Amino acid sequence: MAVMRWPAMAALLLAGGALGAVIHAGYARLAAPDADDAAPAAAAPAQDNGGLVVDAATQARAGLAVAALAPASQSEGTTGYARALDPGPLAAIGAEIESARAAAQASAREAARLAALAGADAGAAQREVESARAQARADAARLDLACQRVTFEYGAGLARRGCGAVETLARQAAQGQVAILRLDFPGGAPQAGAVVQLDLAPGTAQVRVLGPAAAGDSQLQSGGVLALLTGPQAPRLGVGRILAASFAGMGPVRAGVMVPRSAIVRADAGLFVWRAGPANRFERVPLEDGRADAAGWFVPVGRLHPGDRVVVAGAGTLLGLDHAAPAPADGGDD
Repeated sequence: MAVMRWPAMAALLLAGGALGAVIHAGYARLAAPDADDAAPAAAAPAQDNGGLVVDAATQARAGLAVAALAPASQSEGTTGYARALDPGPLAAIGAEIESARAAAQASAREAARLAALAGADAGAAQREVESARAQARADAARLDLACQRVTFEYGAGLARRGCGAVETLARQAAQGQVAILRLDFPGGAPQAGAVVQLDLAPGTAQVRVLGPAAAGDSQLQSGGVLALLTGPQAPRLGVGRILAASFAGMGPVRAGVMVPRSAIVRADAGLFVWRAGPANRFERVPLEDGRADAAGWFVPVGRLHPGDRVVVAGAGTLLGLDHAAPAPADGGDD
């Protein structure tokens, strides 16, 4: 057997030692990551009983911005219902008005013609003149009665549009361009000109009150008002359809806050905001008893108060971090 010389054996041992050192260093690196690898894990968001904890660096990367809630007040409003009325009787009234108007105009011209002949001694007897004038007055009275039928059968609110508008309104209703509504509120009827919101399910619409209806509601024992719904939503209101209605002109005033729309997050079948607290904590606060408003979302004072700081930018990112963060420990002794 060949004998290995010492210089060759020494080189082999040195090479093996260097390889072992490399392998040992590799295992050491896997077992204990360096500071650069450990930093992101330490900065991960976490949940505790006080809410979601997010460090400042993560907030900056997520583009979080907070704003203080402004105080607001709003009337509780009054709720009721709206019912679409049958425009058929209005069309019949319109036809009667047109017929009475034509007869009144014809008899008035005849009376004027006979009076002119009698004045010129052209063969018209005074008795004929008086008879023609009586007929003209009778036809004018029938026209006036036909116009008053709008008040008797629908109400003064619709009659305020004038006798000449009845035929046009009936024609528009027949074509689906307008719907005639009766609005009833147990707490009292709104004044003429008040804006009422209708729940069309789906969607909403606003109408302006014309004035009182002809009769009270037998069930609610309330005096109704009339309104007109025009536009593309009018054909959706079949005769007799009942809609929820509300207006904010009555009721006690509630104190609350106005939540910006950018702060609202929809999740878990509800709406909530993230309220910023001390020590980089963010708490989910549900919007209870809120009401949509042109400026945002009105929420009565309760869970939220004026001056509370809520997230207005990056609220959706916080929701994702909340779902990804580990749940807090239950504190048990298991």
